[in-house]
Amino acid sequence: MKQTSYKDLRQYCYFSCLSDGALEALSNKFEVVHLPAGTLIIEEGAPANAFYMVCKGEVEVTKKNQWGQVSTLSVVGQGESFGEMALLTCSPRFSSVTAVTDVTLLKLLKKEFDEIVRQDSAFAGLMVDRHQSFSHYSDIKTAQPFALLPPEKMSALIDKLAEKKFSPGEKIITQGTQGDAYFIIKSGRAKVLKRMLSDKEEEVALVEAGQGFGEEALITDSPRSASVEAIDHTVVWTLSKEDFDEIAKASFLREADPEEVLSDSRDNIAFLDVRMKTEFDEDHIYGAVNIPLDELRRRYAELDRDREYYVYCLMGARSAAASFLMNNQGLRATSIRGGISNWPGAVEKMNDGVHTPLKPT
Repeated sequence: MKQTSYKDLRQYCYFSCLSDGALEALSNKFEVVHLPAGTLIIEEGAPANAFYMVCKGEVEVTKKNQWGQVSTLSVVGQGESFGEMALLTCSPRFSSVTAVTDVTLLKLLKKEFDEIVRQDSAFAGLMVDRHQSFSHYSDIKTAQPFALLPPEKMSALIDKLAEKKFSPGEKIITQGTQGDAYFIIKSGRAKVLKRMLSDKEEEVALVEAGQGFGEEALITDSPRSASVEAIDHTVVWTLSKEDFDEIAKASFLREADPEEVLSDSRDNIAFLDVRMKTEFDEDHIYGAVNIPLDELRRRYAELDRDREYYVYCLMGARSAAASFLMNNQGLRATSIRGGISNWPGAVEKMNDGVHTPLKPT
């Protein structure tokens, strides 16, 4: 592979402070690499051995989070770099990088990169600043609610998030209050508590770092259906309802009128009823599967990722929240507007439409 010249390096901001002589010495350490589209340049978890700068084309930086979702962290183009994070921290590759188009790269081996960091304080400062900024970005981007959010929406999102701290036992949200924010746990844990008919709070779910909660009240414009209480010292990111609607809800909520659903003749569609089982047992759309909204987070594994789900409830509110959650997980879900109350198609009735508890035997 041919080498680059100091004039080629001059276009990169990282080296703007260096003299022609210093650049010429540095240029001898770079290697020009040409790779076709689709090439895996860096694999997440592999040892870090080089730093790259893009001369031509684009590469995609991706990372898998703890739930198995693959997040697109960024698309890096001409004049930009990648691969420095693992070199600076002496750790395995933090993410994967794949060529989106045919690319021409400048490759600098780890030994030479380390030498520049030691000798050039301006270069080292730029790399450290990039590392800190990117680490913060990555923490947010790989959180479950934002893992599949398009990268172009992330810059707007990051500026909207605010941090709040809660002590063990402190309520983050309270059942029955009006929803005004969405929450993502940055660190710590919280438990979801629901007041049942007995008026006693029962723990129904656990929320951990990287997971979000509070979307149902925002999507349905209804009071909070449960409380969330910090278990440990917990730090959360908060997103106002207005920003949630504009960024997250607009990205993950899909809805369709019943007539659109009835005209869908694809073979891979399925119906999901997110009402309580007692409601489902009274009547439901033929062939529908029943997973109540309160249980949905725990039962994603039961859903087929190759299917397109039409989700419904009684009036369309709970199914809208379910659509948001499922699309957020990489499933494909569309809420039926108006729910089963507005459904003109066939319905399977299990009784006279009034739920009657079974008599003890």
